[in-house]
Amino acid sequence: MHSDAIKTGPARAPARAMLRATGLDDAAIAKPLVAVVSTWSDVSPCNITLRDLAQDVRRGVIAAGGTPIEFNTIAVTDGIAMGSDGMRASLASRETIADSIELAVSGHCLDAMVVLVGCDKTIPAAAMAAARLDVPSVILYGGTIMPGKCKTKHADGSSGERALTVQDVFEAVGAHAAGKIDDAELGEIERKACPGAGACGGQFTANTMAMVLTFLGLSPLGDNDIPAVHPEKANAAERCGALAMKLLTDGGPTPRQLLTPAALRNAARAVSATAGSTNAALHLLAIAHEAGVKFDL
Repeated sequence: MHSDAIKTGPARAPARAMLRATGLDDAAIAKPLVAVVSTWSDVSPCNITLRDLAQDVRRGVIAAGGTPIEFNTIAVTDGIAMGSDGMRASLASRETIADSIELAVSGHCLDAMVVLVGCDKTIPAAAMAAARLDVPSVILYGGTIMPGKCKTKHADGSSGERALTVQDVFEAVGAHAAGKIDDAELGEIERKACPGAGACGGQFTANTMAMVLTFLGLSPLGDNDIPAVHPEKANAAERCGALAMKLLTDGGPTPRQLLTPAALRNAARAVSATAGSTNAALHLLAIAHEAGVKFDL
């Protein structure tokens, strides 16, 4: 195990002493040490569930015979930063997130990892870090938001409800600027579009890249598709903890074994077939670069 470098033999007694101070005993220290990395933040709905999901991942790791080592990293949320100087931080944050995951996992010689991701740049960043580290890795997307509901009038004069996403808010801003809707209508759409936790509800960057990770084999089939507030999401997180341990026990496949030219082309096809975010072009190229795979625009 990689973690033997920090926990095995008389010379590592100081490291073991510090591990004991965190609550680990002899048995826990002897087991594989599995990173549980969360990109939790309460600045947006996209990542707000990830701290709780990390506890589900921990249970899965423990049940499968490992010891979870949990830490957090940052997120910059495009939906909030967009249209401001803050958007200049968005793509740069991808590199910082990937760097921080790589540094913490390699710095503590951890054996495997599960990364919980949400808003846009956290998703490719997790894949980039996995490619660099090449330890058994599982990435789980926190899930999409549910649609909002807003009252609307039909052409025949009857009223009803229509489903909303954050895209409707952007479009409402344009309609308001054009004088087509008033302040009250804009306010109603703003208040109803995002009803709770989850990333932007559409085939925007987060949902697109979550799909990409499934096609690349870095996320379990189907688990990224579960919405953020669905009760099954906690079970998916627990399964991911167990899966990381299984990959470690079975000897892989590791991320670089999964990130082949064929897998990258397959992911690109999925983006095109679903009218996914064009940001996928940026992120697929970056993931391929970290994996040492020749893959061009």
